[in-house]
Amino acid sequence: MYEDVPDPEPGPGEIVVAVHSVTVNRVLNCAVRAGTQQQRGVKPPHVGGVDPAGVVTALGAGVDGPAVGTRVAVLSRVPCLKCDDCAAGNFDACKKSCMLGIGCWGGDADYVKVPASIVVPIPDNLDFAEAAAVLRHGPMAYHLLFGVGKLQPGQSVLIMGAAGGLGSTGIQIAKQEGAIVIATAGSDERVAIGRELGADFVVNYNKEDLTKAVRDYTNGEGVHLVYENISSPDTWPKALACLRKFGRLVTAGAHGGGKVALDCAFLYHQQLRIIGSTGNTDEDVRRTIEAAASGKLKAKIEKIFPLSAAPEAHRLMESTIPTGKIVLDPTLG
Repeated sequence: MYEDVPDPEPGPGEIVVAVHSVTVNRVLNCAVRAGTQQQRGVKPPHVGGVDPAGVVTALGAGVDGPAVGTRVAVLSRVPCLKCDDCAAGNFDACKKSCMLGIGCWGGDADYVKVPASIVVPIPDNLDFAEAAAVLRHGPMAYHLLFGVGKLQPGQSVLIMGAAGGLGSTGIQIAKQEGAIVIATAGSDERVAIGRELGADFVVNYNKEDLTKAVRDYTNGEGVHLVYENISSPDTWPKALACLRKFGRLVTAGAHGGGKVALDCAFLYHQQLRIIGSTGNTDEDVRRTIEAAASGKLKAKIEKIFPLSAAPEAHRLMESTIPTGKIVLDPTLG
């Protein structure tokens, strides 16, 4: 539904951002709207949009910056601003935080009100659509690959979902850090995107045996790290079996189903670690913005719709598996 609501007014510690771009996500927008993500507790009427970027238009009491007129991207984890941790400025420790566009109204609007602590300035050479897209996946990718995955230069990583948001981001930054990157997807078109992004070796898992292909490429040793964000019962066991002894699998996604078989004998004999994680650090955000501003990290934009065409954007997302981000731009009308 597209309708007028009152413009938000910033409270203490908050700012208002005029939204110029916000991405459409299969789970966090479409599935939530369709009612298939009931566990997230979203009750209509609701405004989605987890990753807006735009321009600061108003500051609430106690906010020194960023100044009105600053170009910013908004991070998705919203602190409550009421608990002791928030009062002490320790926003990352807030136990009552929620996700923007899920636990509170988000950026699918002309304006969004958010805590000043969750916006980051973006450079002038980074457009709003690109900023929204790279900050949706970049910090998480850095966190998974290096924060918890401990990927080192010269080590090998298998990137699942080569053409998806997390997958395509992971390929780029893993290569930049000197890793050997194997990328996989379920079609030749999507595999080709992985190769174009810099993967050393690619596999279409619907045409080849993923485990055999990866083990052959690594001379039978397997990879140091599997970077998984699909959780499909068909591909997850194959990906796990690509790991070498003492290998790690990191995961932060379940749109492929989320229920998978686990070969526990392989797990303990190979002394593997499986790590599920979300979130990121300030350093992950900084590295993402720096990489994007320098042209080392790019996000493919599939199509930009005006906010009024959000239903059409949702239909496109639900009817296809896009190879780039679908974006809403309220400034287009």
